[in-house]
Amino acid sequence: MLIRNCLTPRNELETVCLDTSVEKTLERLKEYRLESIPVLDRQKRFAGITGYGCIFKAWVFQGEPDGFFTAQQSISSTVQTVPVLTMDSDFEETLPIMVRYPFVPIVEDKGTFAGIVKISAIESALKCTFGYGMKGTRFLIGVFIDMPHVLEELLDSIKSFGVNIISIASFDAGNTAARRILLKVSPSPYDEQIVQRLTEKGFRVINVHSDHRR
Repeated sequence: MLIRNCLTPRNELETVCLDTSVEKTLERLKEYRLESIPVLDRQKRFAGITGYGCIFKAWVFQGEPDGFFTAQQSISSTVQTVPVLTMDSDFEETLPIMVRYPFVPIVEDKGTFAGIVKISAIESALKCTFGYGMKGTRFLIGVFIDMPHVLEELLDSIKSFGVNIISIASFDAGNTAARRILLKVSPSPYDEQIVQRLTEKGFRVINVHSDHRR
């Protein structure tokens, strides 16, 4: 999965400039039913985000007790910095940003704002990766990282059953010497035979879940 496949480009987004007033920004948020909005400088470079939460926080800290905060001032003092990615970034780099911010900003050369990756786009990509919503059987398999030709052996083990692979993903098991492989295959009557074959091949089948039998 590439960043460009999930990108909502700048021309499809609402943005504000650093010198836009707080009042105008609030109007824009209300008009387009947004909670937050990208902020750009005059060179169309990404400066950060602002929104209801950022503006309220700025009002609290600047307006009370001795500060000065008005609806006519620019939103520059309300802008929150956000880590940015580029078109060449790996898709998985969006994940730590996604859990902390409302979207993932993407920039081109010299920081020019290219667009954003929305949380909904990341969610869709992850659903696709794990075969969410597709009927089948999911096998959770434990392997050792120094086991040679793991995927080759795994795929060879199920080849004779004629099942289609919906998804396959590998992830850390919390142990430096072990990993997990999550394999999802199309519905078939061979679930037990597949487990037996995998076991014979030296794989540890931790869990089997079939949603096509419900």
